[in-house]
Amino acid sequence: MKYTLYIDESGEAGINKVRTDTSGGATPYMTLGACLVPSSYENKIADRLARIQEDLNRSHLHCSELSHPQKVYYARTIAKEKFLCFGMISEKRTLGAYSQAIEGDSTKYYNKCAQYLLERVGLFLKMKDIEADDVSIFFEEANFNYSALMTLINRCQENPINEQTKLLRRIDHLKIRTSPKGDKPSMQIADLVAHSLFKSVDKSKANFHIPETRYLNELRTRFFNCPETAKIINFGIKPVHKLPELKLDDDVHLFFKNLKAR
Repeated sequence: MKYTLYIDESGEAGINKVRTDTSGGATPYMTLGACLVPSSYENKIADRLARIQEDLNRSHLHCSELSHPQKVYYARTIAKEKFLCFGMISEKRTLGAYSQAIEGDSTKYYNKCAQYLLERVGLFLKMKDIEADDVSIFFEEANFNYSALMTLINRCQENPINEQTKLLRRIDHLKIRTSPKGDKPSMQIADLVAHSLFKSVDKSKANFHIPETRYLNELRTRFFNCPETAKIINFGIKPVHKLPELKLDDDVHLFFKNLKAR
């Protein structure tokens, strides 16, 4: 069977100046969301997305343009379809020396985050014995250096530094491509996953510093998870580098710690 992996981000990749309670800047968190779709289900998912658009009276489904009830409905409805979710969450205040090592280069930061996400996908592919050649990968086109990402993945494959990096051998770096916004219907799900992760950790004046975990909870049944425990953290969702490093509120930390796909 052939598959397509769709990837999108939420938040901003800038790391030189990060927003605080008293000053502006890039978002403290950045998330990546992905959905893996079997090729045989692409048309069925596209039809479901089109019906959701009609229900919400929208020409496209971009989460930043939807209200809270619309996003809940969208997440609950699309979760009935067959696809698999993956995600990555990074809190920039934990970067430390790494930020200096890459000289504040937001593209290198983005690509490293993408590496962590693709390692989670690689774990799933290894567990299911799916070959790299069977998976096409599309990032929604943005102002990033995707050629550098392909080079990074290839370098990791040739010289893996740990067991997690070895999982990238299930990823064909030559199959990494970009897709213009609105070009592929299933990319809208990647946007939903990234947005759901971001809203679960984001705190700003606009949301009264209250993160929203509802969208992610509606999608939880679609996430890659531990076969024994159904837990999602460190399987379908990668916190960089560990969950405590995300510096979450106690209730949100507990939500992620206990998050299960069933």
